[in-house]
Amino acid sequence: MKKIIIKSFLSILLVLLVFSCKTMEQLKEQRRLDLEREKTLKEIEVGQAVFAKIAGKYGILKNQEATEYLNKFGKSLAFYTERQDIEYFFAILNTEQINAYSLPGGYILISLGALKQVKNPGALAGIIAHELGHINKKHILNNVKIEVRYNFFELLARFLAGPKQIITNLANQISEKVEEQLFIKGFANTDEFEADLYAINLLQALNIGSKNYIDYLKDLQNIGEHKNLENLDATHPKIETRVEKLIEKLDNNINDLKTTQNFINFKKIIDETRIEK
Repeated sequence: MKKIIIKSFLSILLVLLVFSCKTMEQLKEQRRLDLEREKTLKEIEVGQAVFAKIAGKYGILKNQEATEYLNKFGKSLAFYTERQDIEYFFAILNTEQINAYSLPGGYILISLGALKQVKNPGALAGIIAHELGHINKKHILNNVKIEVRYNFFELLARFLAGPKQIITNLANQISEKVEEQLFIKGFANTDEFEADLYAINLLQALNIGSKNYIDYLKDLQNIGEHKNLENLDATHPKIETRVEKLIEKLDNNINDLKTTQNFINFKKIIDETRIEK
């Protein structure tokens, strides 16, 4: 009888230990998921702060038809990217400067000047896919350094348990560093090449040819030295080098996107928009 009781006790103890281990693992996993969600929320917060600064600097084109088309077009590509923990948002910067910006949290801004150089939907798809590459590879946040040693995600993990004001101050610091990275330093050449490769791979995986995007870059190269290319030239590798690397990956057996009436309407709005000096 005593042996039976001992065996029963040990069996119950074993069950409790197993249950306890599972519970601990579940708690650890839940904590990890909560931390990831918090990181994403803070990333979005930083993106919103930087978006507000850029919008204040250049202004946003307030044309509903053009904005709706760009968002529908962009989100149709973003749907097939790895990062589905964020909502992607697209806007048109009211400047003739030729450039596009990917911000933390899924914000993508394309300048009016860049869109005026676009001749077909394939080129537009390439521009957007390139910016999606920066976001999905987390280039901007992995490169933003505060206190030298830590990137955004390392810092966030350190401060999430702290007072709300500390977290807010951290977000403000990071937004300033992100703005500096975008407008002054630019991404590392390796990041730009990786974003180009990401764009080509994404488009070709969706059976979209990439030749139009390469032709778009060639057109920018042919513009030569121009004041509207100053920011692009200062923050990107030479277009010639980018084109050479992209041609190596080009699949000529995939057709480019067909031009639709919606794209024609979009381009008409873009081309007819004039910025008041």
